[in-house]
Amino acid sequence: MTKFENLPDIEAPAPIEELDTAVADALLPIAGKAAVQGLGTVSDFSDQEPLYAASAAVLGTAALMRHGPTWRAGTRMLASHLLATALRGVVKQMVDRTRPDAAAERGEYVLRKGRRQDSDYNSFPSGHTAGALAFAMAVGRDYPAARIPALTLASAASLAQVVRSRHYVSDVVAGAVIGLAAEALVDALVSVAARD
Repeated sequence: MTKFENLPDIEAPAPIEELDTAVADALLPIAGKAAVQGLGTVSDFSDQEPLYAASAAVLGTAALMRHGPTWRAGTRMLASHLLATALRGVVKQMVDRTRPDAAAERGEYVLRKGRRQDSDYNSFPSGHTAGALAFAMAVGRDYPAARIPALTLASAASLAQVVRSRHYVSDVVAGAVIGLAAEALVDALVSVAARD
């Protein structure tokens, strides 16, 4: 049994789970600090609604300008984010995992086959990460100069989820894999469509 200061005890954790919970246990005391809460508020710009709004703004601009490349960029951003969000949703339904802050508050940590839809049990995978990285990669496809800044912002938003005790490290890694895979699939489809 693994003993923690801030999280409930866990019986026979897997090695990755032990690492995840050790990091989360160490970060929980700072989750309530004003700076971390501010970081969390900023990272919420990587959530679904702001990324949909950004995609819509690019598409609206493209329609007003009647500019095909901008339309393609907006379509790629929206499609990548939608696919990442859909894939993340499927995985979240398959796994129940208590968020670090909820585990500390409830005194209960769960990792099992999915049965609950309550947000407190939907830690795995990180939706912020999946959507933000898919969107950032899509931005970089059509605007190469924006690739590094977009990926830097997406990575910062992803790491913020761990620091603010909303996700474990492996939640963020899984979200990153989903986001990158979703964008790569959309890019492949766009490339095929461009050849036709």
